[in-house]
Amino acid sequence: MSGSIKARGNVTRQANKKLRRERILDIAKNLIATKGLEAFTLRQLSDQAGVTLPTIHNLFGKKGNIVEELVAEMVEAMSGAIEQTAPSDPVENTFFIIDRLSGQFGENEDFYRAALQAAAHLDLFDPKNPNGLHPRVWQLAKPRQEWYTDGHLLGNVETNLIWKRVHDAQRLARLDWVSGYIDLKQYRRQVAEGILMTYAADASPELKVRVSKSLSELADV
Repeated sequence: MSGSIKARGNVTRQANKKLRRERILDIAKNLIATKGLEAFTLRQLSDQAGVTLPTIHNLFGKKGNIVEELVAEMVEAMSGAIEQTAPSDPVENTFFIIDRLSGQFGENEDFYRAALQAAAHLDLFDPKNPNGLHPRVWQLAKPRQEWYTDGHLLGNVETNLIWKRVHDAQRLARLDWVSGYIDLKQYRRQVAEGILMTYAADASPELKVRVSKSLSELADV
C-alpha cells in the first residue's frame, strides 16, 4: 500500500514539475519576444516566474539551454504544421507549406523572430553542426519523388539543385522577415515566387502553365 502511495506521489511531483517548466518557458518566450534575446536574463525570468534563480538553473541550466529548448519547441511546431497530409500537386503543395509556416509565425511574430535569431546565433542552422536544425529543415524542402514519376517534374535538372534552390527561397525570405525588411504577406509571396520559379526550370509543359498562372496571380497581390 505504501509503495502504491509513493508511486502516485512521484507521478504527481513529476506532473507538477512538468507544468512548472511549461509555465516558466511561456514566461521566457514572452520576455524574449518583448525584450529581445540579448536583453533577456535568467534573473528577469526568475523574478517574473516568482521562483529563485537556483530553481531556474536546476530546471533548465543556463540561458543558452532555455533558448535551445524554445527553438526546439519552435521547430516542432513548424514541422508539425508542415508534416500534415499535404497536397500531392507541386503548386498546391507549395502554398500549403507557405501558408502553414506564415500562419505559425503569425501566431506570435515577436517570439518567432527572436527564436529564429537565437537559432542563427547558436549556429543551429549551420549544416556542419551535427546537432543543429539544418538536416530537418533541409528535409522539409525536398521535392517529392512522385512529382517525377507523375510527370510534373521532368528530371532534366539535378534534383539536389532544385532541392537547394527551394531551401534557399525559404531561407532568404525568412532572413528578410526576421530582419524586419518584409512583412508576412511579403514573406509568403517571396517564398512562393522562389519555389515556383525553381520548379518552372524543370516543369512539364502543363505544370509550367500553372506555375506561370500562379506567379502572375502573386504579382497582382
